[in-house]
Amino acid sequence: MQAPRGGWLAAGLASMVLIGLLSLASGTALDSLGIDLRHRWIALTAPDRSVDEPGQSRPRIGMNVFLEQEVEPDKRQLSLDLLHAAGVTWIRQELPWEQIEPTAKGLMVDPKFGDSTWSKFDDIVDRAHVLGMSVVLRLDTSPRWALAPDAVDGLAPPVRYEDYWDFVQQAAERYRGRVQAYQVWNEPNLSIEWGGQAPDPVGYARLLAGAAERIRRADPTAQVVIAALAPTLTENDQALNELIYLQRLYGANAAGSFDVLALQAYGLRGGPDDPRTDPTDVTFSRPQLVRELMIRNGDAAKPIWATEMGWNVNPPQLPEQRFGRVTPTLQARYLVRAFERMQDWPWLQVGYVWFWKRADEQNREQDWFWFRLADPDFTLQPVYYALRDYAATR
Repeated sequence: MQAPRGGWLAAGLASMVLIGLLSLASGTALDSLGIDLRHRWIALTAPDRSVDEPGQSRPRIGMNVFLEQEVEPDKRQLSLDLLHAAGVTWIRQELPWEQIEPTAKGLMVDPKFGDSTWSKFDDIVDRAHVLGMSVVLRLDTSPRWALAPDAVDGLAPPVRYEDYWDFVQQAAERYRGRVQAYQVWNEPNLSIEWGGQAPDPVGYARLLAGAAERIRRADPTAQVVIAALAPTLTENDQALNELIYLQRLYGANAAGSFDVLALQAYGLRGGPDDPRTDPTDVTFSRPQLVRELMIRNGDAAKPIWATEMGWNVNPPQLPEQRFGRVTPTLQARYLVRAFERMQDWPWLQVGYVWFWKRADEQNREQDWFWFRLADPDFTLQPVYYALRDYAATR
């Protein structure tokens, strides 16, 4: 759908008239207006190469969760209940390999408490199942014993891919019929998500192929989701443009190794109607470029999931501002508008909001912490209520 340019122009002009009045109001209101006007102006004046297909779908609402961090099962249940009430039908939960086999291959015992390392994940899957929520498990992070001696961290792929594939098969067998999808790794086009190594599309294609074969053998009904590639314009050993990376995956014959293509659909420094897809910035319209690349490679029939999406409300005083910044009011409005715009992208079937909440405050000084919909104490942010109200009208 084309951005409502005429309507936004009128709204923008009207908003300018209000600036003087709002200058007497709260600083937050003025901040929201300034950011929104800038984003509206970009949406109004930037070239629009939209390939939207108006009014043909209603994407399902998903949510990124970190439920394994909640020690008390009651808090996991409260999270799921609140998400269910907000219309969330899918959750994306990480299942870190390093937490399942932390000390040795085949040893699935918590070294601190002595119980099964699967226990908390079993609990999460069971509680989601009772509520009728679908689950995608993100399978990544290598345990130390599986890594090369000089590996920077567990985000590196293992020395023996077969060890990872064995873990993947165990997960698919354990949750057969209860977990609907498995995502193989996360953002391997970034060096920091590939253990400090240069992005390696051919290496990831091999990791994916083996994982897909094991998942399909263990649970033929489960969907295999490719790792979401981080949207980036960079092309070096630290990060590789996701369009180049994806094309190299197709060149490595990876198309048969996944059922769903995943991407990250962040708004960052623009609004949900920012039409730009040129090399100047990453915008919410970038999934259209991924879709076009899939069509060129004969893969148009596959669905796309936005496994992370949203806007950040990090405080302006934070020294790091990597993901742009909006106000809580705009975060709420933009997320709803993003889902509305996705209705015109029938190929994008699920949008997973980044993210629900963290279990504690220890990352509060990190800029990514402020994407959250709820605080650790379950204080709900305006974006939660906006999402709930939007879901109720669908």
